[in-house]
Amino acid sequence: MKPDTTERKVIIEQHKRFSQSALWRLQREYFDKEGINAWVNQVPFYITSNPFIAYAYAQITLNFMRDWIKKNPDAKNHPFYIMELGTGSGRFSYYFVKSLLETMKQHQIDDIKFCYVMSDFTKHNIKYWETHPALKPYIESGIIDFALYDMEAERPISLIRQNIRLSPEVLVNPLTIFANYIFDTISHDAFTVHEGKLFELLFSLSTDEKNMQNNRPVEMEKISVDYNVHEIKSAYYGDPHLDSILENYKQKLHSTSFLFPMGSLHAIKFLKKLSNDKLFIISTDKGYGTLESLDNLGHPAISWHGSFSMMVNFHAIGEYFKNSGGDAVLQTPRRGIRTSVFASGFKLNDLINTAAEIEERVERLSPSDYFTLHSRVRDNFESYDLETLAAHLEFAGWDPHIYLKISPRITSLIAESDVETLQFMAKNMPRLAANYYFMPKTECILFEIGVFFHAIKNFGEALKYYKQAIEFVGEQFGLFYNMALCQHHLELNEDALETFKRALKLDPESKETAEWITFVEKALAGGGESKEDSISSDTKDEESKK
Repeated sequence: MKPDTTERKVIIEQHKRFSQSALWRLQREYFDKEGINAWVNQVPFYITSNPFIAYAYAQITLNFMRDWIKKNPDAKNHPFYIMELGTGSGRFSYYFVKSLLETMKQHQIDDIKFCYVMSDFTKHNIKYWETHPALKPYIESGIIDFALYDMEAERPISLIRQNIRLSPEVLVNPLTIFANYIFDTISHDAFTVHEGKLFELLFSLSTDEKNMQNNRPVEMEKISVDYNVHEIKSAYYGDPHLDSILENYKQKLHSTSFLFPMGSLHAIKFLKKLSNDKLFIISTDKGYGTLESLDNLGHPAISWHGSFSMMVNFHAIGEYFKNSGGDAVLQTPRRGIRTSVFASGFKLNDLINTAAEIEERVERLSPSDYFTLHSRVRDNFESYDLETLAAHLEFAGWDPHIYLKISPRITSLIAESDVETLQFMAKNMPRLAANYYFMPKTECILFEIGVFFHAIKNFGEALKYYKQAIEFVGEQFGLFYNMALCQHHLELNEDALETFKRALKLDPESKETAEWITFVEKALAGGGESKEDSISSDTKDEESKK
């Protein structure tokens, strides 16, 4: 008999209400286990963690705080708390705080107090933020604090460094909430509408036996999802604000399936209660913003990427705010991500500058519009000249993530580029460096800036950035080799000799390094070729090592 090679299926669960599915437990376990490594080539996050979106949020938030103080003069005597949900890597936090402080300084605003609260449900991420060099000055000044917060549990939220528990007494001013790429990863319910009837979608999960270990799936991507339907009548949630939304969907949608963001709404209800019903939320995520976009959809799709995510029903969140006396601005349809703004306890149009800034940053040129344009450049950068790439970097706010993608192209174009463009690039390299937010197992922008200055023969600046890179990349052959070349060009031959020797220890097989050591030793002894002769006779020193 031939051996049975048929994969045996293991039933994980059957006919579960989606918000109670084991998928959400597996999701939490994944993020808790991976910690900061979840954002290293696994979970996508760049789209909501770049200088452009941070600047947009900073402009909206600053105008909101100024408008609120104008209407409520006593507000300036109390801090505005700005809380980021599911902070993750912390890169957005850094860009936002940096951008907000720069804007306040530019406008000479020094009478608005704020505290930025980075929050997540896992302690692993908080430990990473607490020691991050980019965040350190903001932490020490009290501008940034941290909180352990589980969005799906109503537990007290305490600031770790200030030892303050957020409460209606503490939150005198409205609580500002940022929710980027988080509503798509916490629990949803699922429904379908057909011929005027509303059904609940019940989830069943299974996987191959080989994908099970210690009674749990090893890889979430290998989980199969099946659906059963169960008709529901009315008052499903027992909350008139939520049940009215479902009833509206039942009456107005024709034939479709849709998600209902119960995890997000649960968190919003808790945060409203915590903040005296004064809540200001900005959220950017993938999702649906109109009733029309919710119609004629198939069963909910799950996107797997180490963890998993799903489309957010922003329309339902907006309806919830409006039903409970609040307000919402939902970006007109775009492919991909969208930005939405929600308010509780006040109307957005009553805050004139805030409303104008929302129109400017959410509708006229939004983070999603930026990402669309950026994607076109990213996918075709090999065909662009340096002037175009420099313009894109300016548009993007001198984003290290972009520069790291295109740095080989930039270096290759230097020899044929005009002086003005090179000067423009050189002038803005400090901005690029200031935007560096270190992440494990990623390239170092400081090294690449050194390579740029090396290539344009500004050896002093190149050496400065190479030295700064050591803290982040450690002792690497290419780094020390490049430093030694710069030191030689700067006539610092004693330093160059020592650095070449350090490079040779890291790569004993490097013949070029050994030759340089011999050459520099002869130069120090007063013999051998002059520096000018070495440049003309040996071109090794014109090339930096990656």
